[in-house]
Amino acid sequence: MTGDQSRKLTVGARVHWKADKADAGTVTENTWSGVVIKWDNRGPQAIMHNDMVDVSSDH
Repeated sequence: MTGDQSRKLTVGARVHWKADKADAGTVTENTWSGVVIKWDNRGPQAIMHNDMVDVSSDH
């Protein structure tokens, strides 16, 4: 996803790593600089908006 798409994510949105439906997480924060994703199979990860290229959303 692009930085602009990342900025539009809402808390609670479901996302996937590299379009892998088995590697999913939930957006828990969205700030001016990036998002925090709580991955289902590991801990939370903060990612800058423009670094979200490997993340895809359900929408």
